[in-house]
Amino acid sequence: MTPSRHLALAGALAGIALGTALPAWAAPVPADPMQRCRDLIPLIGKATEEDPSVGQVTPLGDTGCRYTDLQITISQYQGWMVGLLTVERIDFKRFYTDRLPLTLSVRAEGIRFFAPAMPAASAYQLKLVQKPVEVSFDYDYDADVLTIRDATFRGDQIGHITVTAALRGPDLDQIAVDTLPGDKALAGLSLQSLTVDFDNQGMLEGYALLPALLALPDGETNPEGAVAAAKLQAMAALVVLAAAAVPQDSVAALGRFIQAMPQPRGPFRLSIAPQPALAFAELMEAGSGDPTKLLALVKRLNLTASY
Repeated sequence: MTPSRHLALAGALAGIALGTALPAWAAPVPADPMQRCRDLIPLIGKATEEDPSVGQVTPLGDTGCRYTDLQITISQYQGWMVGLLTVERIDFKRFYTDRLPLTLSVRAEGIRFFAPAMPAASAYQLKLVQKPVEVSFDYDYDADVLTIRDATFRGDQIGHITVTAALRGPDLDQIAVDTLPGDKALAGLSLQSLTVDFDNQGMLEGYALLPALLALPDGETNPEGAVAAAKLQAMAALVVLAAAAVPQDSVAALGRFIQAMPQPRGPFRLSIAPQPALAFAELMEAGSGDPTKLLALVKRLNLTASY
C-alpha cells in the first residue's frame, strides 16, 4: 500500500471523526440502536465518495457502534479493507440535528489496501505481504476548549506517531459541518498545549520522505544534497531556541533528532505549553521574519524535547 493511499484513508477517517460530511437532515433519533449505527454508514461513504460494504454491525450501548469487514471502494484500482471500525462516545442527538458531536472516539484497525481490478494471484500475494495499519482519533469539547486526546497513525513495521492537543476558541455549533474551517475561523483559535510522540521504524522514510524531497530545492535531482542542506538549516535554527532559554537538554535532543534524519530511530517527544495560550494569528505574524517577534514567541512556548 503506497504512502499516499494510507494518508488518503487516514484523511477519510479523520473526516468521519471531525464530522466534515455529516448528513444534511434534522430528524429525531431512532429508538433502534441498530438503525442509528446503520445511519452512520453513509457518512463513511461520503468521506470516501463511495458507500462501503459492511460485514457485521453491532451497537455499543447508546453512544457507540462497531463495524467489521468494511470494504471501501474508491475505484477499480483503489480501495481499502478495514477489519474493525469502532465509533464510540458519539452524541446521536447532535448527529441527527446536523451538528458536530461534542465527544467522539474513532478507531480503525486492520487497514489494508486492495484493488478490485487486481488479478487474483496479485491480490493474494498482496494479502500475504501487506502489513495492516491502524488509525485512531479521540476528542471532546467543553467550556470553549477542544481537547484532542488521541490522534494516532501506527503500524507494526513502521512505528507510530501520536498527537495530543488542546485548542481554545472553536465553537462547534458555529462551524459548518460540510466544510473545513476557513482562515477567519482559524485566526480565532489559540493553542494551549501540543505534544507529539514519534517512534519512527520506517514511517518517515515510507510516508514523508518523498513529499519532503519534492518540496526541497533540488530535492528531485539531488536528494542527498537537499537533505543535507535542510539539516544544516535546521541545526542553525536551534540557535533561536538556545537564545530563548529552551532547556539545554531539549535543544540537544532536537539536534540529535535532526542529525539522525532521514532515518531516526527510537522514541522522540516534543511538547509545548504556551503561556499565555498562543493565538494562530500570532503564528502568522511570527512567520513575517521579524526576529524579535519570533524570539518572544519561542520564549512563551515552554518547549521540551527528548530523543
